[in-house]
Amino acid sequence: MDYDHLQISIHSDDASRKQRCSEKMEELKNTQFSSAEDAASPLLHKELVSEKSIVNFELYDAVEKGNVVNFVDVLGKECAERKVPLSDIFDQVTGAGDSLLHVAADFGSEQIAELISCHFPELLTRRNVRGDTPLHVAVRSKNSSIVKLILSQYAIMKSKHDGLKDKEITRETNEYGNTPLHEAVYSDHFGVVEEILHADESVAHYLNKSMSSPLFLSVMSSDVKILNLLLQIPFPADQPLPQCSGNSPLHAAIREKNPGLIREILGKREELIYLRDEEGDNPFHYAAYTGYVEGFRILLQILSEKSNQSLLERNKKGNFPIHVACKRGHVEVVEEFLRHELPFNPYVLLNQKGQNILHIAAKNGRTKVVQHLLLNQKIDQCAINHRDNDGNTPLHLASINLFPKVLYFIAQDKRINVNITNNHHLTARDIVEFELNTQKTVRKLLAKSVLIKAGASLKLNGMLRIQRQQSPQRDLHLKKHKTLLVVATLIVTLTFTAFLAVPGGLYSSDDPNPKNRGMAVLGHKPVFWVFTIYNKIAMFSSATSSALIFLAQTYDSEMAHKATSWAIMFLFLSFSALPTVFWTAINLVLDTNFPLQSILFYIGLIYSVSWGLLFWGYTLYQSHRIQGFDLRFLIGLLDYVNKPEVSLYQNAIKDKEKFV
Repeated sequence: MDYDHLQISIHSDDASRKQRCSEKMEELKNTQFSSAEDAASPLLHKELVSEKSIVNFELYDAVEKGNVVNFVDVLGKECAERKVPLSDIFDQVTGAGDSLLHVAADFGSEQIAELISCHFPELLTRRNVRGDTPLHVAVRSKNSSIVKLILSQYAIMKSKHDGLKDKEITRETNEYGNTPLHEAVYSDHFGVVEEILHADESVAHYLNKSMSSPLFLSVMSSDVKILNLLLQIPFPADQPLPQCSGNSPLHAAIREKNPGLIREILGKREELIYLRDEEGDNPFHYAAYTGYVEGFRILLQILSEKSNQSLLERNKKGNFPIHVACKRGHVEVVEEFLRHELPFNPYVLLNQKGQNILHIAAKNGRTKVVQHLLLNQKIDQCAINHRDNDGNTPLHLASINLFPKVLYFIAQDKRINVNITNNHHLTARDIVEFELNTQKTVRKLLAKSVLIKAGASLKLNGMLRIQRQQSPQRDLHLKKHKTLLVVATLIVTLTFTAFLAVPGGLYSSDDPNPKNRGMAVLGHKPVFWVFTIYNKIAMFSSATSSALIFLAQTYDSEMAHKATSWAIMFLFLSFSALPTVFWTAINLVLDTNFPLQSILFYIGLIYSVSWGLLFWGYTLYQSHRIQGFDLRFLIGLLDYVNKPEVSLYQNAIKDKEKFV
C-alpha cells in the first residue's frame, strides 16, 4: 500500500478534514494484505494481553496529542509497515487492557473518539481489565464534553450495529458493579452526572456490589447540587418505596451524621422517611444503631405528626428502633425515645420473641441502659417482671448470658420478683447454678452471689441436672499436675538452697569463738529472723503442695479435685512469701545503703500487696460465694460486656426439646 497516498492536507478546514479522515479510515478498512499476520482475537474482559496486542507507542502518542489528521496518518503507516488490516490495529490494547477508544476518552481527544466510534462502534462497549467501558473512563476523566460525545455516538450507532442493540451503555458495570453514574458521583463532577442522567435517569437507582445506588452515594459528595439533582429522579414504578434497598440518601446522611443533609433531604422528599434497606431498617433504625441522637431527634421534629408510623415499625428481625438502641447500649437514643409522646406505654413494644426493651438491654449486658430504664417512670413493675415467649424475665436473660452487673441492678429493684420461673420451671438462680455445675468461673460465682443476696431460691428441674463433667482424657489432668509439681519442686529447691547459703555467709570452722563456728554471720539481726521465717513458710508450703499433687494422681475424682485445689492454695502461699524472702536477703547485704534499701522496700511492698490480692481473690473463688464489700467491689471492677461463647443452659434446653 502506498503510504504517501494516505497523507491528508493539514490546510483543509475542520469539516473537510473530518470528511477526509473518515474517507481514509474507510479506505484503510477495505485494504487487503496478502501476507497479513494472524489476526488478534477481540480482547475480552480480563483476557491476558499478548505481545502482538500491545498498542504501538507512536499510535498511543498520537491519540494523546488529539490531532486526528496525525492519528489517521499513523494508522496508515502502521497498516503499511506491518501489513495488517485496520481491524487488527484496533484490537491492540494497552497493558491495562484499554482500547484506543479508552485512551481517547481518557485524554479527551474528541475528534479521535468520534472517528473511532463511527468506524468501530463495538469498541463503545469494550471493557478493559477493570471492566471499564470507554464511558467509565471518560467519566473518571471529568470531561463532560467527551462523555456527551460518547453517549451521542452510542445513540446513533445503536440502531445501525447489531452488537449494540441488546445493551445500554449507561447501565454497563465494571468489576465493582459500578455504572458510569456511580463513577460520576464518586468523581464529584456535576456536569458529567447531568449528562448521564439526560441519557438515562433510571440508572440513578441501580445498585453496585456494595448494594449502594448513585442516589445513596451522592450524600458523600462534596457537591450538594449532585444530591439535589438525583433527588428529583422518581423511584421505579415497579419498586415500592418501602423496598428500595440501598437507595435511600436519608440512610446515608444518618450514617454520615450530617444534620444539614438530613434536613435538606426531608425538605425535598418527605416520603424518604418510609424507605427501608435490605434488612428492613428504616431511618429510625439507622439512627438507633449508630447512636446518632441528634439525627433521631431531627427525624422526630421534622415529621412529628407522621413519624410514629416509622418509629413503630419492625425490621426483618422483628426489632423496633428502640430495641436496636437498647441492644447497642445507646442510652441517649433510648432517653429521646422515651421522652417522645406515644399513645401507649413503650414497654409493650415486643419483638418476635415477646421481649420488651428491658429484656433486650439485660440480655446484651447494657448496664447503663438497664439503670436508665429502671429509673424511668414509664417502666413499671409489669415491665420488669414481664415474661417473654420462653417465660424468661429480664433477670432470667441476664442470668443466661451471665452479666453480673446487670443482675446486680435489676435484683436491687424492689419491684422485681426474683423467684419467677420460666417455661422450664427454672428461676434465674437455677440457671446460674446449672452453669456452675459444669464449670466454675468468677463470672458465674458473681452472678450466683448477686442472686443469693437478692433472695432468689432454687427450684432446679431434675431433667436439666447434669453431672460434673470430667475430662475423658486423664492425660490432660496429668499434664496439669506435672506443671504444678515442677513449679513446687523448684520453690523447694530454691528455699532449701537459701538455708545453705544464707545472706552474709557462715562463720568458718576455725573461728576463734567455738560458739560461732558454722553459725550465720548476720544471725543476730532482726531482719535475719524475718528472712528465716518466711523462707521456711515458702519451703514447707511448696513441699506440702508437692505432696498434695502426688495425692491428686489418685483415680478418685473427688479426692483429686480437692487435693488439687489445696495444692494450688499452698502454692499461692509459697509464692506470697518469696518476695519477703528476697527483700530481707537484699536488706541484709545492703545494710549501709539506705536509699537503695528504701527503693527495694517499696518495690517489694507493691508485689507483696499484689500477691495478697491474688490470694484473696483465690480464697473468694474457692468459697463459692462472695458477699458484702467483696461483692460490691468485684461487681464494680469486673464489667463483662460480651456474652459467653457457649451457653450450656441454652444447649441443654435445645437438647431437651429434641426429645419432647
